[in-house]
Amino acid sequence: MFCPNCGTEIPEEARFCPNCGASVSTSGPEGAGASEPEPTPASEPASEPEPWTPPAPGAEPVDNHPVPADAAQAVPPMNWFKFIIWVQLFLSAAVLAFTAYTLFTGGHYMTDYGSAKDLVYLVYGGLQAVDVIFAVIYVALAVCCVVVRMNLAGFKKGAPTQYLVLLGTVIAASILYAVAFSVVTQVSLLEAMGLSSMGQTVTSIVMIFVNKIYFDKRAFMFTN
Repeated sequence: MFCPNCGTEIPEEARFCPNCGASVSTSGPEGAGASEPEPTPASEPASEPEPWTPPAPGAEPVDNHPVPADAAQAVPPMNWFKFIIWVQLFLSAAVLAFTAYTLFTGGHYMTDYGSAKDLVYLVYGGLQAVDVIFAVIYVALAVCCVVVRMNLAGFKKGAPTQYLVLLGTVIAASILYAVAFSVVTQVSLLEAMGLSSMGQTVTSIVMIFVNKIYFDKRAFMFTN
């Protein structure tokens, strides 16, 4: 079937269009409680459809078809939602996958003179195990980004909660890695995280609450 608002083809069981977010009306089975159409009185002939009039040269065509009531209802702005499903989650998956790769290969220990991975692992024996464990975690989180993205795009029930949990898990993984790095290398947690990473963590936590408010106002849309 097609969206009555934007014309995008959507699954038969969908209640909302994944492209524009408009509500899609669903009718029950034929004859199940539906009232019989009233016959047109013989004295009142059915009205003929108005003939189509081509637009004047240079004028934009106008669609005179009536818009269904449920599609015409107010739909909250979905620009941020589209950014999340088309940019943020794909980009997050790519960044997490790259982070996992650098942890597996020790690429984050590069210096101006080449890789210091062997020296670092020689001095801090437990650090290699930490890197491998968190590389696996980041791979799993990258996969979760794609799964959550598909659920959000399909307006699946509970998808906003999955998204918020994913954001929190990514933050927790970043903090836990810094803690593990600090314990193994005996450097301070502030040095392990860095001021920029701490600022990004605080911003990410704030965005969880902002997204919670955003999706609470659109919870009625995620019912598929």
